[in-house]
Amino acid sequence: MNKYLLGFIIGWLALTKVSAQYNEIGVIFGGANPISDIGATYYIYPTKPALGLIYKRNLRKQLSLRADIKWFQLWDKDERATTPAREHRGFSFQNNMVEMGAGVEYDFLHFDTHDPFKLLFTPYVHTGFYFFKMDRLYFDDLSPGQAAKHQGYPERDESWAIPFTVGLKTRLWGSRFLIGAEVSMRYTFTNNIDGSKSGKGLWFGNLNTSDWYMISAAYVTYTFGAKKCNCFEFAK
Repeated sequence: MNKYLLGFIIGWLALTKVSAQYNEIGVIFGGANPISDIGATYYIYPTKPALGLIYKRNLRKQLSLRADIKWFQLWDKDERATTPAREHRGFSFQNNMVEMGAGVEYDFLHFDTHDPFKLLFTPYVHTGFYFFKMDRLYFDDLSPGQAAKHQGYPERDESWAIPFTVGLKTRLWGSRFLIGAEVSMRYTFTNNIDGSKSGKGLWFGNLNTSDWYMISAAYVTYTFGAKKCNCFEFAK
């Protein structure tokens, strides 16, 4: 975990110029759930907590660069499914995840945070790329009631995901703190988050589609940095 945190901090330091741009840094917390071949078929149905750090660099009045790192588990079981076939099968899995990514965030309304006594509120969208590490799971028995097994070596796998995020954010009036809430769907480039298509075990489920997962979260950030006096976008 420490090496991912160190990488995040180094990237943050490389991006940050306090005197040149306005910055935000804070914590993000919420829940995660998979959309895969095991468990419930609901899109937003958090099953395990998610926790992380978030950084934003405001480039223009409605556009920001964004980076974050999160730790969470993806867990589900067929007993929570609404389809009889999954309920009868009774499979379950749990995968330990760490993701780190960067992208862009676009505000639909002007969100200049330099005036602490101006009420601010805006919806936004976000996308980019995430790199994540996960456990290598597999099934060696497809009889009902099985749980995914953890591969011993190599015990970790990695892949990429593209986030599709919508959210709302506002400022705590009279302060430098911002709060927000968002829902983000991750399209991954793997079909083995749940162990259903492992190189070691038996395959099952829909083998032609990748897994997805959801992050439903809230965050608190602290804004800092100087405003450029000659910046036309912020001066409007």
